[in-house]
Amino acid sequence: MKLLTYPLGELSTNCYILVDETSRDAVAIDIGGDEGFLLMEELKNGFNIKAVLLTHAHFDHIKGTYKFYERGADVYVSKKDLPAIDNGNLNLSAVFGSEVKPFKVKTALSGGETLKFGEIEVEVINTPGHTVGGVTYKVGDMLFCGDVLFEGSFGRVDFPGGDVVTLCRSAKALLEFDGCTLYPGHGNKTTTEKERQSNPINNYIKYYL
Repeated sequence: MKLLTYPLGELSTNCYILVDETSRDAVAIDIGGDEGFLLMEELKNGFNIKAVLLTHAHFDHIKGTYKFYERGADVYVSKKDLPAIDNGNLNLSAVFGSEVKPFKVKTALSGGETLKFGEIEVEVINTPGHTVGGVTYKVGDMLFCGDVLFEGSFGRVDFPGGDVVTLCRSAKALLEFDGCTLYPGHGNKTTTEKERQSNPINNYIKYYL
């Protein structure tokens, strides 16, 4: 399996591409825009996006999804974030003056599922708090955590569905994974060990939990 990373869209949202090197079929995690560029990268690197996994339904994580849905990709998102897909107030596209073109979700996730895409096996972990239905996708020792945790920071809770205590619970659960790399929705990858030592969310965890 090969991992590719592309910062896409207005907010440079990390789009992660997991490529099955045997079939060249790929899974995309969060397509925040620049879908034309991503189509060119498909051709350039010889992979084919068959599924799109959304960590949450904010516009900067879902904006480019429609193009791959139109080409037959299956889309996955948490059941609790499903209402935000086509609601501009919930997905923040109306707030930021951005357009999210429509697409349909194949599978609404409850958390706890294991998804299989060829050689790629994905565990779904509920990590709400930034949104009501945020999820993290665990692939081996990689945690694709959306906007729950960043390198040296953590997700906002002042948008619809955000809740600081819930975010603290989600962050604490992720930080308890040993030897894992965190792949956030924005910025650089980091490790659970590093963020256990230095992320300011730890102060909030101690206070709230």
